Amino acid sequence: MDNVLEWPRVRLARPYYDFYFYGGFYHGVRLVERAPKVFVRTRDYRTGTVEVEVSGGRPEGDVLVDGKPVAVEWKGARATVRVPGFRLWSPEAPALHALAVRCADAAVQPAAVRFGVRQAEARGGRMYLNGKELFLKGFNRHESSHLEGAATGETTMLRDIQNLKAAGGNFIRGAHYQQSERFLDLCDEAGVLVWEESLGWGNGQNYTNNKFPPNEAEDPAFCEMQVHQTREMVRASFNHPSVIIYGFLNECGSQKPVVKTLVDRLIETIKAEDSGRLVTFACNIVDEDISCANVDLVSFNAYPGTIPATPGTPAQLKEKVEKRFTSAIARFRRLYPDKPIMVSESGCGGMYGVHDPNASINTEEYQEEYLRDILECLWANPDCSGFAIWQMNDGRTRERFCDKNCSPMFGGSIAGCFDQMRRPKRSVETIRRFFQAR
Repeated sequence: MDNVLEWPRVRLARPYYDFYFYGGFYHGVRLVERAPKVFVRTRDYRTGTVEVEVSGGRPEGDVLVDGKPVAVEWKGARATVRVPGFRLWSPEAPALHALAVRCADAAVQPAAVRFGVRQAEARGGRMYLNGKELFLKGFNRHESSHLEGAATGETTMLRDIQNLKAAGGNFIRGAHYQQSERFLDLCDEAGVLVWEESLGWGNGQNYTNNKFPPNEAEDPAFCEMQVHQTREMVRASFNHPSVIIYGFLNECGSQKPVVKTLVDRLIETIKAEDSGRLVTFACNIVDEDISCANVDLVSFNAYPGTIPATPGTPAQLKEKVEKRFTSAIARFRRLYPDKPIMVSESGCGGMYGVHDPNASINTEEYQEEYLRDILECLWANPDCSGFAIWQMNDGRTRERFCDKNCSPMFGGSIAGCFDQMRRPKRSVETIRRFFQAR
């Protein structure tokens, strides 16, 4: 297998992406005979009404819901079903149901699917789940560990979910690619809310394309691949109730009209699947962005005082944090009065086990101070609907393509609140206090 990231032979994965591309197949390969696919959409969470759609087959007869037959009227490949004795899926009570369909003309019958009755909405500048206001609090997470690389096992996945729950969080942003099916299964069962996004990082930005030309957003083949992979992501995780947000193109050049054209195409691609998810992307051009006009949720990344690493005194750092986040949220609120706004990334490095009472850069004390400043600022802002800390765990990144922001110890990121072995750093207790209070 040739893993050389060489343009144009490899378009979707670029060598400047700020995470490590492990080789091989991460979670195994299965050979399966093609069968019809079943998609379940919540149409009314208050009555437990869902719509069932079958793709690639001709459905007939009753459906089985939780093992019991329910009579339906098929209109082509679709039918409306009221789930008997339904229970809502939520972080507090992640109830799951099963549904099976029979197809008249299928050599292989579609597998039963698991789904949850739940509805995510964005309106009036807020997010809602099942009609209740929702505040997202959690971490960005890479599929990576010190011993397993990207082929993380169930034990590692469960440990990350347990660490999130123990910290009082409810949310994982899967950065920056489609998530493992097994990880989403576990999030469904544990009541973890998930943002899933298709592969992309810094596409169309001057600071990436000047070193690694061309501008991908101007390449028709790259744009078609983005549309294809994003559609496939939605269809793959369609029935996972944990996934409430779909995204793409992390930190793209969203100030450029050519990038906005691609962003709008990807929004349309997701919405055409009618999955009921909120659509967004993580913007880091907060003062010049033109591409958030058609998203459901405005999300932005900002690292005041740490990128570049110029924190100053504790008072100066706190002022930088408050100024950056307050002004960014105010700008987006002025432009988009009805859209919810969240911070999709912020954080800093803190080397596990490295301490300094003066909170020098890259110590655990500095990371705790920085995150405390951010949490105090965002928790006091009524226009903020969530925060995903960058990041959950330390991990490998670009290695020989990395810069001074990478740890010289292993060519990776030490911005995790847990190290590569999932050991908590000093900041976790501070995070817990804020998360549990919200």
